[in-house]
Amino acid sequence: MNEEKHSSEILEDILQFMYPLIILFGAYIILTGLSQPGGGFQGGAVLVAIFMCRYLVYPDEVRSMSLTKRLDKIILIFILALASAIMLMSFREVFPFMNKIYNMAIGILIGIKVSCGLTVIFFTFAEIKGGEED
Repeated sequence: MNEEKHSSEILEDILQFMYPLIILFGAYIILTGLSQPGGGFQGGAVLVAIFMCRYLVYPDEVRSMSLTKRLDKIILIFILALASAIMLMSFREVFPFMNKIYNMAIGILIGIKVSCGLTVIFFTFAEIKGGEED
């Protein structure tokens, strides 16, 4: 029972309430960005706030970034493959109704990619900063 607690219970409770709101707001930005400028990138950047808030509550919790890095690379491959296939096979001209599906898929993939990438960057800097203080 000699555990040190680095955050307050109030902060934990507030952030537990905020997690679903952040997810909904990020998803809203991604999905509304399908027909308007932006979307994927901005929504992905908002979703990173979940991991930042989690770090504020539990800074000593060790996270393995290997899964996030791997997911980041896999999503990049999917984005490039999907864009290349659409361009090379002229799907947009042959099947014009597929434009909305393509835009939705690319927007969601970009949102996940940005979220993974910025999460890795954030935790890399947090790890470097944490290493300097030891």
